[in-house]
Amino acid sequence: MKIITVEEHYMSSEVNKAYVNAKMKSASPKEKMRLNRLENFIASNDAIRDVGDMRIAFMEKSGIDMQIVDYGNNDPMDLPAQEANPLCIQANDELAEHIKQNPIRFAGLASLPVDEAALASKELERSVNKLGFKGAMLPGTYNGEFFDDPRFYEVFETAASLDVPIYMHPGFVSETVTDYYYSSDQMKPQASYLLGSYGLGWHFDSGVHVLRLILSGLFDKLPNLKIVMGHWGEMLPYYFERMDDMIPQNATELKQNISDYFKSNIYVSPSGLFFNTPAKLCIEAVGIDHMLWATDYPYVTEENTKDFLQNLDISEEDKMKISHQNAEKLFKL
Repeated sequence: MKIITVEEHYMSSEVNKAYVNAKMKSASPKEKMRLNRLENFIASNDAIRDVGDMRIAFMEKSGIDMQIVDYGNNDPMDLPAQEANPLCIQANDELAEHIKQNPIRFAGLASLPVDEAALASKELERSVNKLGFKGAMLPGTYNGEFFDDPRFYEVFETAASLDVPIYMHPGFVSETVTDYYYSSDQMKPQASYLLGSYGLGWHFDSGVHVLRLILSGLFDKLPNLKIVMGHWGEMLPYYFERMDDMIPQNATELKQNISDYFKSNIYVSPSGLFFNTPAKLCIEAVGIDHMLWATDYPYVTEENTKDFLQNLDISEEDKMKISHQNAEKLFKL
């Protein structure tokens, strides 16, 4: 079984150093702690900086034929445009050079300076047309601004015109939200941090983000636009019936029910969450033609990618769609 994974991460030491220096100038104490954690992670984790032999060795053990690689945490996207633009270009150029060494095993998603939509659109066009990238990734919000704001519309319009997908990845949640929802004197600081980030909080945040894109009418305006979500749809598929019932079309004034956009515009991957219950629910709720596969490397390094997929209680034809055929069609591989 051929396997293509679509949410695999890379970070550049040089880009990250410049990013951290820029962010530290105005960072809050909590953000400085986060930046220091990630600096230590990059320094101590060779896998996040490698798009070569180490990564391929993991892929061989896991039965993965190809990775679609994006820039990981500390994406320069969330810097002001004048700082973000050169760093996004640098990050994309570095990743493109790695991919050139092994284009059979790797493809790329671009990092974009979204603070200025015109610059982000220009970099998306360059990344697709010159570097051969297959789309872009937007990790979280732009400093707390959701991308349903009209000032970001041009980025999605450009993606639709290029016919490439945008991967909506979670990012760190604003301190206002984390302080209100995920902090408590009764919680240990580390538990609070994990609850508000990749333990749960940023998944809620990402699900709400995509829901806002739907409700803004983005997909009615750009019916060709394709979005990818990880982590089994960031909670949304579990509430399809509820949302369609309680947020109906006569309230949204959309052309479809909320859940229908997952059949026409939105794709879902597991991001390394290899659990049977969400797999079954999402395959049924989203539909087999909009299911992709992903391991979230190197944050998740389980080697049961192929075994889990092979053991799913679905037809061989459906396994082929999830493992590679849907990705080949969506990303034009």
